[in-house]
Amino acid sequence: MPDRQSQNIRSSGTNNIIMQDDNSTQVSGFNRTKRQWARGFLWITSLLLIFDKPIFSLLSSSCAVYTMHGGAWLSHKNIKWMGASIISFLISLYALALRINSDFVNEEKAYELKTMLDIKHRVAEIVWGGLLLLMLGLTVKERIDNAIDVTSDVMGSISNTLSTKKKDKAKMKSG
Repeated sequence: MPDRQSQNIRSSGTNNIIMQDDNSTQVSGFNRTKRQWARGFLWITSLLLIFDKPIFSLLSSSCAVYTMHGGAWLSHKNIKWMGASIISFLISLYALALRINSDFVNEEKAYELKTMLDIKHRVAEIVWGGLLLLMLGLTVKERIDNAIDVTSDVMGSISNTLSTKKKDKAKMKSG
């Protein structure tokens, strides 16, 4: 990955295109788009884990990993979502393996083993699915808080502008 000094940035309309030394181009916001796709796959994964669908959660988490693998590896935002994607993939794989092993155990001869395998895979799915939902929910909350802050700043700016205009009109009438 070339460093920032060896990149030429060219602006064309609303998109900035980063020209790298190896003549490849990358649109700015590329990593953000990858994170958004990965978060979408992780939303699906978390719900599938909670609803005990390990095969489908394995597929959606592998899509999240595949989506994130092309992004910048040294970005702290990408590391966070890549880590969540990899852990989701591993938890889904673990739950699927335990579930398959549980299906092979004879319930009459090894009831405790079968029950323990079922409990372990459900606990892993529910705990990680819940943590993933919490992490994704906090991301949504952060965006809502940012939108509220921006809206309050804009409203404060508008009210200051209106009050200034009223004061100017009052000065013009009295002056």
